[in-house]
Amino acid sequence: MNALLGTVKNMFRKMAANGWDRKAALKWGFFFIDKDKDKLHDVFAELEGHSYSIEELHQADDGNWVLQVSKFDTLTPEKLHRRNIAFNDLAAQCGVESYDGWDVGKVE
Repeated sequence: MNALLGTVKNMFRKMAANGWDRKAALKWGFFFIDKDKDKLHDVFAELEGHSYSIEELHQADDGNWVLQVSKFDTLTPEKLHRRNIAFNDLAAQCGVESYDGWDVGKVE
């Protein structure tokens, strides 16, 4: 994933404009993709001790496996940027095809 701080800052500005409380804990989702399901289990093994949970592990139409992990957290643009870089590194370390990015949801 191309982890650009400017892109992350723009998303945070849009969240604020749409009334999101960015200082509150939000549910952050992160996505990893590979043809080998076992490699994705290796990724989760690295994250499990850091309060991440598996949201979903499924096989996409193209045959690749998609791992979505989530965590309730309060992030700044800079902190999310560093996490994106770390997840790119984690994907490389585990031999996973890609870290595919993130999404965020409000805590209900």
